[in-house]
Amino acid sequence: MSVRIDSPSNPRIAAAARAVREGEALLLEGARTLEDALDAGVVPDVVFAAPDLVPVDASAAERAREAGAAVVEVSARVLARLSELGSTRALVSLAPVPSAALGSLSGVPLVLLLDGLQDPANVGAILRAAEAFGAGGVILTPGTASPYAPKAFRASAGSALRVPVVRNVLSTDAVRWVRSTGALLAGADAHGGEGPGALEGAAPLVLAIGSEGHGLSAPLVAALDRRVTIPVSPRVESLNAAVATGILLYALSPKTSAEKR
Repeated sequence: MSVRIDSPSNPRIAAAARAVREGEALLLEGARTLEDALDAGVVPDVVFAAPDLVPVDASAAERAREAGAAVVEVSARVLARLSELGSTRALVSLAPVPSAALGSLSGVPLVLLLDGLQDPANVGAILRAAEAFGAGGVILTPGTASPYAPKAFRASAGSALRVPVVRNVLSTDAVRWVRSTGALLAGADAHGGEGPGALEGAAPLVLAIGSEGHGLSAPLVAALDRRVTIPVSPRVESLNAAVATGILLYALSPKTSAEKR
C-alpha cells in the first residue's frame, strides 16, 4: 500500500467524496461488492482499506491491485467520510461509472425505458428486477436518478454492474431508436390499459415506466403502441413504480411464462 491517509479532510479524500456525491464515480462498499465489480469487468481506480476497522479481505484488495487499481491504507474516519456503511466495511473502492451505448441494445428482446423516475431506491430496485427477470438493458431519460448513486446502487444489490444502462437519452431520441429497431413500445399506465398477459411473447419489446407523480412524458405517450395496466383493488390508486415494474417483468419474462404454462 502507499502512504497511509488518516485525515478525512485530505484533498484526495475530499475529491473522492465529491466524485461520489456528484455521480462521477461508482462507490463499491465492502469486499463482496468489489469482487462482484471485478467479476463484471469493472475495475476500480482506487481501493481504500482500513485495517484498523475490521480485518481487511486481502484477497479482494490484491485482486483489485492486480487488475490495475491503486490500494491506499486509510483510517476508519476516512472510510466513514466516503461510505455510510464505513462502520461495517473495511474496504471502499471507487470505480468509473459504467456506460453503455444505445446501439448496444438493438435486438435485445426486452428493454426497460425509465422516464423521469427520481427516487434512487426505486431505480435501484428496478435494476435488480430487470436482472432477475431477463431484461437485457435499461434506458434512462434525463431527470431519472442514476442507478450508480450510492442509495440506488445498494438497492440494486449489484445488478447495476451487470445490466447495461444507457443514461440521459431524450424521450424523442428514445422513440426514434425504438422505431429504428422495429420494437414494440408499451407503456405502463395506472388505468385503462390491457392486462400484462396481452404483451406475452411480444419481442423485441421496450417497456416504458413513468414517474409516479407525472407518468410518462408527452413524446412517449404519443408514441406508445400499447398500454398495459396491472389490475389492483379500487381502493388503491396506483402501485409503487418499482413494485409495478417487478410485476410486469415477471409477467413478461419468458422463463416465468413457460413455468406458468
